[in-house]
Amino acid sequence: ELDAVRRRWDGELGVRLEVVDLDDLRKRSGGRGGARLAAEIRLAPAREIDTIVSEDAPALLLALDGVTDPHNLGAILRSAAAWGVSAVIAPRDRTAPLNDAAVRASAGAVAHIPLLRVTNLARSLAGLSKLGVWTVGLAVDGDTELWDVDLTLPTVIVLGSEGGGLRPGVLRRCEVRARLSMPGPVSSLNVSVCAGTVVSEAARQRAQGGPGAPGRVG
Repeated sequence: ELDAVRRRWDGELGVRLEVVDLDDLRKRSGGRGGARLAAEIRLAPAREIDTIVSEDAPALLLALDGVTDPHNLGAILRSAAAWGVSAVIAPRDRTAPLNDAAVRASAGAVAHIPLLRVTNLARSLAGLSKLGVWTVGLAVDGDTELWDVDLTLPTVIVLGSEGGGLRPGVLRRCEVRARLSMPGPVSSLNVSVCAGTVVSEAARQRAQGGPGAPGRVG
């Protein structure tokens, strides 16, 4: 029976099936208890930022400043992949690793959207501005409602940490400071939920013609 399953997976699905003992499986899956099945996932191919800007018209990028929770990183990658984001940008240092927890939270999105690590996020944003990319930073005290910002242009949306928001040096690089006003009794969102909200608004605008199009939220 196992041979038949292996032949089907290898032949019809193109997936190599390997049977290992439980101890080996635990080592490969990061030691999580109760694991019975594990898969090796290939990450999305790396791409250069300038290539993305020139080839993805209009590019939509998401930049993360100070997001240190791997679960949040994974959830952000999942939303980004679902709503057509070209790539997610994050600093190499003091940021969430793309570890087992992040991969699980992404629900497979790591295979579809590049995570680009940069040495200096503020400098990278300045470089994107020179390439004609609209830099929109999300801040509690932003000058403009997100719903009123034109996200149909080549755009990078910058999100900060839940506790501190965007660092001053990063915020200065943002051409627009947008706020996300909420009508309910709760005035803040988890950063991954916030990311899903803003990229879904960008996708809506691109599908319907801009911030003032019918179906606008808010």
